[in-house]
Amino acid sequence: MEIRNLSLPELKKALDNKKVSSSEVVDLYIKRIEKYNPQINAYLHVAAESAVKEAKRYDELRAAGADVPPCAGIPVALKDLILTKDMPTTCASKMLEGYYSPFDATIVANMKNAGYIILGKLNMDQFAMGSSGETSYFQKTANPWDITKVPGGSSSGSAAAMSARLAAVTIGSDTGGSIRQPSGFCGVNGFKPTYGRVSRNGAVSYASSLDQLGPIGKSVEDIAFIMDVLALHDPLDSTSSADAPPSYSENLIADAKGLKLGLPKCFIAEDLTPDVKKAIFNALDMYKSIGAEIVDIDMPFIDIGIPVYQMIANAEASSNLAKFDGVEFGYRADTGDLNDLYSISRSDALGAEVKKRIILGTYILQKEQYQDFYMQSMKIRRFIRRDYDNAFRQCDLIVGPTSSTTAFNFGGKSRTPMEMYLNDLYTISLNLNGSCGITIPCGFDSKGLPVGLQLQGNMFAEQKVLNAAYAFQKATDWHARIPAMAAK
Repeated sequence: MEIRNLSLPELKKALDNKKVSSSEVVDLYIKRIEKYNPQINAYLHVAAESAVKEAKRYDELRAAGADVPPCAGIPVALKDLILTKDMPTTCASKMLEGYYSPFDATIVANMKNAGYIILGKLNMDQFAMGSSGETSYFQKTANPWDITKVPGGSSSGSAAAMSARLAAVTIGSDTGGSIRQPSGFCGVNGFKPTYGRVSRNGAVSYASSLDQLGPIGKSVEDIAFIMDVLALHDPLDSTSSADAPPSYSENLIADAKGLKLGLPKCFIAEDLTPDVKKAIFNALDMYKSIGAEIVDIDMPFIDIGIPVYQMIANAEASSNLAKFDGVEFGYRADTGDLNDLYSISRSDALGAEVKKRIILGTYILQKEQYQDFYMQSMKIRRFIRRDYDNAFRQCDLIVGPTSSTTAFNFGGKSRTPMEMYLNDLYTISLNLNGSCGITIPCGFDSKGLPVGLQLQGNMFAEQKVLNAAYAFQKATDWHARIPAMAAK
């Protein structure tokens, strides 16, 4: 039994039927982390001791015939902006090096209550600000398909660990594509739920009106399975939806007959590489062969999503990160002068990208600039939402590429900030709208690097998105193809 290749429902069944023990599962992943993590640097912290202890406890309960939680013994790893009381949360920044939260994030508590075992914390772009995985203070994560390439960002460790099979499932966050883009680069499945569907309580905020937590998995089946635990109402999160969804996994069906997929003209842009374009159109042909219809749609305001996103996200980041000042939270510089304490602490402990975004956000929020920049961006955001409303009157889901290229070399897009920001061209608009979407593998380029296909849905249309993606995976095997280190 190849444990690392089992779907989450298969792993649950094997554990429940005592075909494999929780200790065997956890031991396998710890050994894989020890062997392969030094090559890709996906983990910042490995909670081996507590994971082994928890696995042993579940094995003893099963042996005694006692009741165990439904997902008892399934290992999961978390992006390092999700608070955990028994292991550090650093946001991959010197500012929070060695920080331990006094409480678990709501989704961590939910997963623990369901029996998931936390394997550790995963690397990321510092404070989730980056599109390549290169801004972490501690280390750079590599792409398991080619360690000379970036894994994407900001959930770099979450996507890379999943691709290399260093966890059964991982959790990331998505502010402008930070789950979907690295999942596309690493050839795995990344899901961004509707804003409010998954609690953000206990997740360190970057941009509060855009952030959303979500899973990265081997398949759509795995995504649906863990979403049943993640999508719970949380009274501690004022934006949490009060409507409890039905079970995504129990309602997962592979049926694309009559499905109408809208392809925006702007999603087939000039910057789309030939290999990516070919893979996307092959995927569209596959959807046609299983009964879907592809219709052209026009979303004129999507093209200006990047500047709108940068205005809103940077302004909110400036506010959210104000507390990391050397007094209230985080790294404190060794100086006796109070004014110097603030400036030196932040200057020493925050990375260049983080400081740049805070400075821009602070400028945007100044009284003289607020109306011209922030408020104008919020007005254009409404036009982008109107684009989505109009689109969903013409189609069930929106389809297109996740990124214009496959994974690139380290430093390959560092000449100008806009060159890096354009990585998120196809993902940012979904966060501005607030609805749900998924990236699934749909092919490879000429260098053997994965290409991601993105499906975007309306507000709280998670089941429709998952079912459409599941239909594709029942007709293809792109999601089952893994990098060499995952096959060993």
